[in-house]
Amino acid sequence: MVIIGRKLIRNAASLCLFILLVITIQIKSYPLAGLWILGSVLLWIFFDKSIKAFVMTNLCFGIGFFFYLYAATYWTVHIETKELSVFFNRFSLVMVLIPMALLSRFSGSPFLKYWKKPVWDEMISFPFIWSGFHQTKVKTFLIIALTVNVLIFTPFVIGKGWPFIKEIWLLTMIFSLTNAIFEELIWRGALLSSFSEQLGEKWAVVVTSLGFGLQHYSLGFPWAVCIAFSIGGLFYGGITIKSKSIVPSIIWHITLNILMFLSGLIIK
Repeated sequence: MVIIGRKLIRNAASLCLFILLVITIQIKSYPLAGLWILGSVLLWIFFDKSIKAFVMTNLCFGIGFFFYLYAATYWTVHIETKELSVFFNRFSLVMVLIPMALLSRFSGSPFLKYWKKPVWDEMISFPFIWSGFHQTKVKTFLIIALTVNVLIFTPFVIGKGWPFIKEIWLLTMIFSLTNAIFEELIWRGALLSSFSEQLGEKWAVVVTSLGFGLQHYSLGFPWAVCIAFSIGGLFYGGITIKSKSIVPSIIWHITLNILMFLSGLIIK
């Protein structure tokens, strides 16, 4: 019981530390940055080497996330062509991956553990991924999820009209592909790979999902909407763990981005 309680405290503290980092970098708060440093030092001192690895992953992510936000804010805005501006804005997410790739290279830890062919026939439960009132294969779950998304957004897409769609279709594809692929490589790729080794799969899904949702604040979404994105992140993470691949989450993410863009929900 003592071991279980200590592990729970360790993982809960790790969750809070990562969420604090994601918020701190976006709102540029020095007091919160100081609190993050203090929390990192305490975790480093009082817990095992897996949490030391977690702190290092946090640090590398934070460095990359900071430079991504800087590039997206100050570099890409000067590009005159809208399509190129959106492409380089989303491509700048690669800056988040670089420090984590270097950490993986020098520490020998997994970088993209889920970069492999999906196990489509693996079973996934609804609504809690590992448990629930219904079980189905990953491929069936994905088809149902995509169908539900299409049915929900189709009225909004139709409402925007064909002239709107014809005007933004290229921008839609550029944004949807680059944004979904790079976000999945970061959250269900590099971070989920590292956190699953350091915290366990279930906690890794929770931590990356909350972080994934909250990082949308930098894209102009209010915090309440960011929390809603976190719920979607739970299913992205769950389907990645169950299929042992980020391919299903990439497919799902691209589709949802296309539908949201054509609905006029994320175009500026």
